Amino acid sequence: MARPATAAVRLLTGEREPVRLATIANITLYGLQTIDGVAAEVGDRVLVKDQADQAQNGIYTASEGQWFRAADARTARTMQKGTTVHVQEGAVSADRVYAFETLDPVIGADPIVLSFYLSQDTLGDAVNAASAAAASAAAALTSKNAAATSVTNAAGSATAASGSASAASTSAANAATSATNAGTSATAAAGSASTAAGSATSAGTSASAAAGSASAASGSATTASGSATSAATSATNAAASAVAAANAVAALGYTFSTSTADADPGNGTLRLNSATAASATAAYIDNLDSSGATVSGILDTFDDSTNTIKGQLTLRSKASAAIAYVYNVTGPVVDGTGYRKLTLAYVSGAGTLPTSADGIWLIFTRAGDKGADGLGSGDFTGPASSVTDNIVTFAGTTGKAGKDSGIAVGSLVAGPASAAADNIATFNGTTGKLVKDSGVAVGSLVAGPASAATDNVAAFNGTTGKLVKDSGVAVASLATGPASATSGNLPSFNGTGGKALQDSGIAASNLAKLNANNAFSSAQMIGLSTGQAIGVSGSPAANTSGLTINTVSPATGAGAFISFNRIGAYAVNFGLDTDNKLKVGGWSMGAVAYEILNQNNYPTYLDTRYLQSTANNATVQAASGTAITFTGILAGVKEIKIMARGISFAATGSLKMRIGPTGGLAATGYEGGYGLFQGASNAIAVTDAMFCAQTNNAAGTVMCFGKLVLMDATNNVWGWFATGYSPGANAFVLSSAIALSGPLSQISFYESGGSTFDAGTLNIAWSL
Repeated sequence: MARPATAAVRLLTGEREPVRLATIANITLYGLQTIDGVAAEVGDRVLVKDQADQAQNGIYTASEGQWFRAADARTARTMQKGTTVHVQEGAVSADRVYAFETLDPVIGADPIVLSFYLSQDTLGDAVNAASAAAASAAAALTSKNAAATSVTNAAGSATAASGSASAASTSAANAATSATNAGTSATAAAGSASTAAGSATSAGTSASAAAGSASAASGSATTASGSATSAATSATNAAASAVAAANAVAALGYTFSTSTADADPGNGTLRLNSATAASATAAYIDNLDSSGATVSGILDTFDDSTNTIKGQLTLRSKASAAIAYVYNVTGPVVDGTGYRKLTLAYVSGAGTLPTSADGIWLIFTRAGDKGADGLGSGDFTGPASSVTDNIVTFAGTTGKAGKDSGIAVGSLVAGPASAAADNIATFNGTTGKLVKDSGVAVGSLVAGPASAATDNVAAFNGTTGKLVKDSGVAVASLATGPASATSGNLPSFNGTGGKALQDSGIAASNLAKLNANNAFSSAQMIGLSTGQAIGVSGSPAANTSGLTINTVSPATGAGAFISFNRIGAYAVNFGLDTDNKLKVGGWSMGAVAYEILNQNNYPTYLDTRYLQSTANNATVQAASGTAITFTGILAGVKEIKIMARGISFAATGSLKMRIGPTGGLAATGYEGGYGLFQGASNAIAVTDAMFCAQTNNAAGTVMCFGKLVLMDATNNVWGWFATGYSPGANAFVLSSAIALSGPLSQISFYESGGSTFDAGTLNIAWSL
């Protein structure tokens, strides 16, 4: 059969344009190189079929730089399973035809497999050769039978020769004819023509020659019989291979469940919504197949087709291909919890699906996308003649007639593997046959004025950014820039000529600009995240010193400050914090913010912080609760005096104290305890609190005087030193310590048994 001659015919027959070369090993898709013993040239079409990453296989155009896929082989449709391509040159692949084997490949992602293609022409030659061999065998058998007949006739002729010369002559003639026939047959089967020809000499010789022909013909027949036996064996093997191929299905393995509930069927399991497979209208398929692989991504593609029928789902027994059920997938894939739901329409099936582990195949064949609806009139007509491989264009405005455009396919350029919509194409390399995505969108181009002066600079016309005008400024009047500069830095004049600029080394983001109201504009205020304060961790901006102002819109309520940075040495923030107090801190000082002493807060700090605070008192009322807590202890406090006087509870108990940071009071981790003096001395450990004093009865009172001292500011370790007394009962010496998770901010007193306070006073006073 003649090969398709034009690109249009090749497209219809599933054949790509021929390639010059085909690879025989993995290659780098860059630069000119030797392929299958032949040096590739720029623009050569090359079949790349042996890549280690099979997703790279396909048809490429050779280039001095990066290789790109050929224009007619970039989509799943153009490299669909069954598509063939002919190789023109090469030590191994010359005149071979290869076929694409991957169904609906995702270009650049799915493996693309190619195999040697046994064309219809080649297959026809093989069939013709087999037919000729069969004909030769048949002719040999006929020769054998004719030769046997000749032997019999020749023997009869010899016996009757003395009595009948005429009969002998006739027999001789018959033998000669038989010999001629045997010679003709022998030429096709076993080359016995010379032996058969000798039988024409005489009747006796004819008989001997005929016998020889018969023997040769018999051998040919035997050989033909052996060939027939071999053919039968091959047929048997082919049938076995077909059965094996039927069972070697590339599919997903699953375990079939007879349950019909709409729920996750379990790992590696699927089920139908009906106990009768032919009545099922839905399938529930786990996101894992029987091998444990996650296949939800594969299942989600089952509804990708734009056709009403998305494809065919086959459930088939691994043990027997005769047990299978076929359904059309007619709806979207629904995501369940850990499984997928498919809408089905029964097509055909037979047998009972096995429930053995990993016992069935799930096979899905995707339907093609729905094509555009046509008018069905078939009224497009071509020209009377055209040049081979020229492009067809419309003739006129009817859309019904085509003509030869005069443009050859070979003169077209090949585009990139992908490109952004509406971007401009530019040449890729120097061949003029490859283009790439320039990265420049058509919509980003500007429209020029109707006229302009030569060598004048263009300026924007209006605010759209898409129109330019003649600025009236000549290029010759412009200053030239430096060879390199830091992005975001300001330029400055280089020399006194006014025509050369240099990098000033000053970042534009470091400048501050006052507006008409003598204030920073909103775009030049300190830019911070919402609620950020002075005391923030971090490091100063690179290459900055002195005043740092970020041109970022500030967050409402954020602190307003300047940053002082001694490059590589020390940096701090100074300014107005979120509580409207002047503070210094952050960066090198860590996550702290220290208030600046000023005339406004001077009395408060000297009277209440640098001296002592006496405002933290609590008078205990009857049934006033089970705990009394002091909060709001200032940061930086190093010593707290505590006095408990006349404290009593509703029941006998011990007065204890817990301390803690803002996050909560510490209930464990206390070290130490107290010493009890009552006749004999006792030392008692306390780990859940700091001990103060103990009563022996509900009517008794206790008192306690002591200090909390910050022993280790880095680790927030506090020590408790005090004495306690229960009038008429016991005296106590107290010592305890604890390391808090953060700075101390609260102190709480309570009765160890949970009893309520009913009398007394508690006082605390601190100093820095």
